[in-house]
Amino acid sequence: MSGFTEKEIIYIVMVGTSITLLLAVFLVSFVYLHQRRRFAFLREKQQIENQFQEELLKTRLEIQEETFRTISQEIHDNIGQTLSFIKLNLNTINPVLPQREEEKWRESKELLTKVIQELRNLSRSLNTDFIQEIGLVSAVKQQLDLLERSGVYQIALKVSGDKWSLSAGRELVLYRVVQELLNNIVKHAEAHTIQVSMDFEPHRMTVAVSDDGKGFEVDNVAASQSAGLGLRNIINRISLIGGIISINSTVGVGTRIVIQFTQSIDE
Repeated sequence: MSGFTEKEIIYIVMVGTSITLLLAVFLVSFVYLHQRRRFAFLREKQQIENQFQEELLKTRLEIQEETFRTISQEIHDNIGQTLSFIKLNLNTINPVLPQREEEKWRESKELLTKVIQELRNLSRSLNTDFIQEIGLVSAVKQQLDLLERSGVYQIALKVSGDKWSLSAGRELVLYRVVQELLNNIVKHAEAHTIQVSMDFEPHRMTVAVSDDGKGFEVDNVAASQSAGLGLRNIINRISLIGGIISINSTVGVGTRIVIQFTQSIDE
């Protein structure tokens, strides 16, 4: 150190101290920004999780409401009428002519079996966990069977590939979206044919809902305050559970809506 003057030593010390302070400030700033970004990420992740849970609860309530509406209609249109027919059959049976009335007994027993099965299906659908129990494909098929029994629509369900499942929450939201798309067809499309395809590839699921109804201008509907809100809700729901949705519609030809999911590691 004998080669340095006192002034040079003071200068070197000051420069070294300044560099150390700058490094310290840089490290503190880096740690602060890293922690800030980490907390922002965790906050955003929590917000997404909270939004998903709210959407899940909303979906459960909507499915429950739709189920009650379906039960009411089923009891009135199918079970009630079937029981009335059974009652009529039994009232017209003549015990004096047992051979002639055997057919009525057999028919009544078959109808009672049908009613029991209908009641079982309805009771099963009261629980929103039924999608997880019977599977998404079977749950969608039940919805299509209800439409087909109305006699208004020609229904087609095509399933291809080896079936795999999304998480329970995602499947519940997806089922509600498909249910809503079918309801929109019934309410607005004036269609005669409804087709649903479910394609299971190793890492991708594609669900498509098509009809031959009157169609619509996608941009015009998306911009409207009423119908557009329903369309945006469907898009937001699919986005929330990690899916991609495309909507194609031609006036006078029909509508095709395609939803795709990529299989995640935890599924």
